Amino acid sequence: MKRKLKIVFILITISLAGIVIFQLYWTSNAYSINKKIFDGKVIVAMQLAMDRCKKDYFDSIRTVLVKRLSDPSSVITIDTPSKANTPNNNANPVLNINFSFHGSVNSNPFQTDAHTYNYYRANINHKATVPEVLTEMSFYVPTLMMELTTFLGIDDAMHPSSELSTFIKTHPDIPGSKWPLPKEGIYALPPNYKQTDSLKLSRYFTGELHKMNIDAPFILSLSNKGQSPQDFNFHDGETNENVYQYHGFIFLLTHYTRQDEFTLYAKATIRNPQYAIIKGMMITLVLSAFLVLFTIYCFYYIVRTLNQQKVLGELKDDFINNMTHELKTPIATITVAIEGLQKFNAQNDPEKTQRYLQTSRNELTKLNELVSKVLDVAAFERDKITLLKEKIAVDALMNELITAEKAKAGKTVIVTYNNRDRVDYIVADKLHFGNAILNILDNAVKYSNEPVNIRIEVYRDGHMVIFSISDNGIGIPAAHLGRIFEKFHRVPTGNVHNVKGTGLGLSYVKYIAEAHGGHVAVNSEVNTGSQFMISIPM
Repeated sequence: MKRKLKIVFILITISLAGIVIFQLYWTSNAYSINKKIFDGKVIVAMQLAMDRCKKDYFDSIRTVLVKRLSDPSSVITIDTPSKANTPNNNANPVLNINFSFHGSVNSNPFQTDAHTYNYYRANINHKATVPEVLTEMSFYVPTLMMELTTFLGIDDAMHPSSELSTFIKTHPDIPGSKWPLPKEGIYALPPNYKQTDSLKLSRYFTGELHKMNIDAPFILSLSNKGQSPQDFNFHDGETNENVYQYHGFIFLLTHYTRQDEFTLYAKATIRNPQYAIIKGMMITLVLSAFLVLFTIYCFYYIVRTLNQQKVLGELKDDFINNMTHELKTPIATITVAIEGLQKFNAQNDPEKTQRYLQTSRNELTKLNELVSKVLDVAAFERDKITLLKEKIAVDALMNELITAEKAKAGKTVIVTYNNRDRVDYIVADKLHFGNAILNILDNAVKYSNEPVNIRIEVYRDGHMVIFSISDNGIGIPAAHLGRIFEKFHRVPTGNVHNVKGTGLGLSYVKYIAEAHGGHVAVNSEVNTGSQFMISIPM
């Protein structure tokens, strides 16, 4: 049996190790996959945030252009050339668009056709003005945007109070590419534009992450100089670097200024991305851990059950051996008594005959008690014992049990009885409760040397009545105190030999005490004695 248990334990250990290794391997792969998905979501979130910044940027350009073109100092005229210059017999006439800002008129009108003009006007949801149509068209027709921004920029620069106008007058020899930008106008950068753009991009990036159920702190960096791709570290949760130019009109005039001076590079770095990834995997990880723990518990339960079966097998063997000795003793004694009656002319000796018969009667009584005890244990194991409770006088019951124990002890027994709280009656099953007390008294006598000193005390503890039985026996080792109420369990007797028993008595005592709504407890010290306390409700 031990060898089989060892083999089972080895196989279970190997199985558990395989399950744990597989779960770790699966978790590692799942983390890698979720890391790639996480990185992809972060990059997409940054792109969406940039798109929202771009939309805001172009919306602001629309607002500024419409406002400037609608200014009273701006005059926009749209006319149609002569029919001779119009192709397709006026099916799609050409339109000439002239701009005038503070009296400055463009020398070469911007030309488009009526179909294109009407197309962009139809894209506006309301009845659009000419400035609104031209503004909408300029986003899709680069030459028109260049015309508008050029004239507006020149108008800003040539304004008498502008910095550029003063610079041109005082530096006529400086080429146009070296002119400084004015502090006001469409080519002027907003104040603190880096901080403003950073806040706006950060707000949009946070919103996009929340939409993707990502709640992780990040660091957003905006720099004037980009990094090479090999400097990126995607393992640490970084986005790729995005070109950011949405902080003014400055990029629209690339031939007047260097574009890279006003181009920012935006990049977000997620701090501790592994926490966000693991948080997203939490349900899966918890279920996986629960599965592993449940499997471990199942294997533990199997091993424990097998071990219990092993212990029960050993206890069964001990029980059979003990019962064999217990049964053989009265049988052998009765056999000897009968042989004495038959072979030694005992029938002519009334005194000897009576002694042999009494011996046989005593042994048959012991045999009957032993069989009854085994049957009682088998009955309470199947929950078939029915308690017949009645009102019992405590002193009368205890005196009866003490007398019975002294009569069969075969040793010098001194019993001290004290009803400390003068408990008169209890409600219990007289037969079974009395047998439970007798079992403890029997053990006190069997496991004590002469003279046997037993002290019995009855007292109240709250709503419970306590029957305390103390002896001066060999005591119970601490290692066995937790198991003495188990069926078939017997404590090694040390130097006391030939103490017979079935290992059923104390388990019966526990069952009877609990069946009455009470419990049994024990205190013991080796070579000093033991104290058993049975409590039942008053």
